[in-house]
Amino acid sequence: PGFGGEAPPYQGGSKGTRLCTCVFSDSDVEHRILRINTGNMCRGEESAPSQIAYIAAGFFFARAEFLVDVPFDPYMPWCFMGEEIALSLRAWTHGWDIYAPRKNLIAHQYRPGRMGLPKFWENTGRVFGRPGPGFNTRLQSITIQRIKYMVGYKDSSKEDLEKENHQIVLTEFDHYGPGDIRTMPAFLEHTKIDLKTERCGHIDWCNDCTLK
Repeated sequence: PGFGGEAPPYQGGSKGTRLCTCVFSDSDVEHRILRINTGNMCRGEESAPSQIAYIAAGFFFARAEFLVDVPFDPYMPWCFMGEEIALSLRAWTHGWDIYAPRKNLIAHQYRPGRMGLPKFWENTGRVFGRPGPGFNTRLQSITIQRIKYMVGYKDSSKEDLEKENHQIVLTEFDHYGPGDIRTMPAFLEHTKIDLKTERCGHIDWCNDCTLK
């Protein structure tokens, strides 16, 4: 979870945060990418962790073998929105189950604007000498197509990408795409994502903390 100056101390832990919901973004710069969000919390007194639908990129750990099966994708530079759905579907289709801790023992500082600290989307402009968020927005509009193709968006087929001359986003896709232990249709059913209607359904097993 995030925290601010008014946040309570975490001694002993608060109830664990669980990523169980998603929504197709309506932001002009996010191109309807799936945004991952929290769902219900468990009681915090369970005898063992239970599975969740999505990986939280801000708090994520696994055995080292994970990086053999699901290496970080170098072809999504400065990607922010879309990272979690890509990481989650790649992990799950490679046979990894995703769990949430029963209690929050640490918190994530998101560095709000009032602190005067730089945002991730400003880094791109600084690196390339193009200040402001506009350069990152244009870059993201291309790289995000790699994620949409990975998920299976109807407007991001190989033919669509070639038509827009964006086929470069498929570079080494076989190596950094979904796995072959579980299928993509199974993942979409598992997480109740409907690509035709662009809606995310309620995931009972995740919100009810029932899948061990």
